[in-house]
Amino acid sequence: MSLRGRIAAMIAIAALAMLIVGSAMSIVHAQRRVATEMAAAGTVAGNAVTRLIAELPASPRPQHELEGLVQTFNGDRHARILLVDAFGRVRMQSELASPPLRLPAVLEKLLAPAPQTRLVPLPPAAAPVVAAMLVVAPINEIAEVWTELTTSLLLLALFVVVTSGLVFTVVGRALAPLGDLVSAFHRIGRGDYAVALAPRGPPELAALTRGCNDMASRLQEMDRRNRRLSEQLLRLQDEERAGLARDLHDDVGPFLFAIDVDAGSIASRAETDTPGYDSTEIAERAEAIRRAARHARQEVRRILGRLRPGLLSGIGLKATLDHLVADCRSRHPAIDFNLDVTETDLGSETEALLFRIVREAVNNSLRHGRPTAIGIRIHEQSGVVSYRITDDGGGWPVTGVSGGYGLIGMRERVEAAGGQLEFGEIAIPPGVSIAGVLPQADMATDMSVDATEEEAVGTGMTDRTAAAPSLAVSPPVRDKNLARRTQSA
Repeated sequence: MSLRGRIAAMIAIAALAMLIVGSAMSIVHAQRRVATEMAAAGTVAGNAVTRLIAELPASPRPQHELEGLVQTFNGDRHARILLVDAFGRVRMQSELASPPLRLPAVLEKLLAPAPQTRLVPLPPAAAPVVAAMLVVAPINEIAEVWTELTTSLLLLALFVVVTSGLVFTVVGRALAPLGDLVSAFHRIGRGDYAVALAPRGPPELAALTRGCNDMASRLQEMDRRNRRLSEQLLRLQDEERAGLARDLHDDVGPFLFAIDVDAGSIASRAETDTPGYDSTEIAERAEAIRRAARHARQEVRRILGRLRPGLLSGIGLKATLDHLVADCRSRHPAIDFNLDVTETDLGSETEALLFRIVREAVNNSLRHGRPTAIGIRIHEQSGVVSYRITDDGGGWPVTGVSGGYGLIGMRERVEAAGGQLEFGEIAIPPGVSIAGVLPQADMATDMSVDATEEEAVGTGMTDRTAAAPSLAVSPPVRDKNLARRTQSA
């Protein structure tokens, strides 16, 4: 049942209850009223007969007085008089007034009081009449009460009908916006966020409509940002694949070619068994193969670092950052890197998050700024780790940092871990400052992410605009089996 139907049903039930209670009270009141009226009518009739008895002995015409008494009670609504002789025959009697309507028998039984009949002896002067019988009949009083009661009930029923109609109409108009809201929620559930409802109806429903519009606009903005993020993720994946193919071709390919040439030269000399071919040349060729293999392993390890970013491999935060800074210095010798990191165990999750923050900030600085110096400072005090990464690369662009995803996503990670991350600018020399704090204890949030998210954050969906191949460094591998697999590769 609809809300409007429920309200109408409740009003109907309340009206029915009022009708039942009112009817019961009206019946009790009517019984008392009829009884009171009958008692009063009996008293009046008795007084009239008593007065006649007092006057009858002195009257010269007693029969005329008796006839006048009967005529007095003709048409009375409540009392009736009968004059009887010594043999019980009725010599004269009055007639009651006719009731205005025919009453149900059950109503007479319900409202009529006990019969009231009174026999009054008359003096000998009234002979042959010896007594006057007074009969009080409630039929007319009951008819009057029933007329008033039905009128009241009709007025009450009319009031209930009119009130129910008005309530039904007003509630229907007031709840009309709910239909629009239901349709809007269905559209939102199907992914259609272009919902704009006109606030109308009561203040509560108008506020609910405005909330629905605000929710739809927020969902639409989130959907737009998610689509943009998905597009950027796909673009970054393509760029990473292209970068990986380029690194394999440009960095690993030449060394493998050199190894193939040197190994082929040694094999050719061994097959021809040329006289005068000494072992010195063989040693030089073997050393060249070793150098090429070492460079190839380094490039493979660097590529693995890009594919598996942020893995500390148990060597600690400071050693990993040293490795990151060393790789940056080899690529950007003109930039002065200043690393100031507390040598302490901060916990694996905290260290992993700090490494991601530093790597993202350095990538952002190298990719979109022109720094001559980059400072990295991480200190721990009283269970709180403070960090700050600064550069002098020219500051943020005019559009600010809201358009990027790398540092924005990193801020969400930090806040989820109970920390803070703030973006700032340095006036002299113009540069960027990324600073904040992290709790040293194990974080509540799970730091494990899937490969796509890791690529999106680690490879630099950054805030200074264009995307480029990211800088990703993996620390030295200490596992011997893993080292052998890397060498064999």
